[in-house]
Amino acid sequence: MLTSFQNKKPVIAIDGTASSGKGTLAIKLSKSTGFDHLDSGLLYRVYAYEFLKRSKDLSKVENVTIDFSMFNSLDKRSIKNLRSEEVSKAASLIAKNTHVRKSLINIQRKIADHPKGGKGSVIDGRDITSVIIPKAEIKFYVDANIKIRAKRRQDQLKMPNEKFQEILVEMKKRDENDKKRKISPLVKTSDSFFIDTSHISEDEVFKIALREVKKKIDFI
Repeated sequence: MLTSFQNKKPVIAIDGTASSGKGTLAIKLSKSTGFDHLDSGLLYRVYAYEFLKRSKDLSKVENVTIDFSMFNSLDKRSIKNLRSEEVSKAASLIAKNTHVRKSLINIQRKIADHPKGGKGSVIDGRDITSVIIPKAEIKFYVDANIKIRAKRRQDQLKMPNEKFQEILVEMKKRDENDKKRKISPLVKTSDSFFIDTSHISEDEVFKIALREVKKKIDFI
């Protein structure tokens, strides 16, 4: 596990399970603090999306060079494509690949060290607190009941109710992939502040997190 990196700018690091609300929290914290926001999951989705355009054989992922220029010009349409179930599954599998993870670690750290706004970064993902920015000023781990997360995913994709069980099964597989992969598994670090979003609103989650951020970072 790579733990020697020392971020030059303040970082709010957020890890969590799929559809737990970590992305929404990251966006709200970014707007409140004026820090840049990086959804690291989108990097893996861009990788998966670009790879799938060339091949469906994920065993050949190391043989393809991905152009990340798309990441710098994402619009609502391209983000919608990146959120598809096909890309989600591929991204989860690609994330197990050592070559892919190492290349994306460097990209994420460069972004953290050189935020466009100059103040700092809010980065959300699945190994931000443990591997990418292990010395972040403050860390959060976000989770929720899996059935609640599956319902959120269903609503996000605007899928009919009869698809709920299928989404739930896929989410269980995603959790297992994320938590049991050998390289950078999803874990709650001992110094991460835990937030269960199962039964509280997005605004309540934000208020809890912002209170903790203010204890560690002077962003005014």
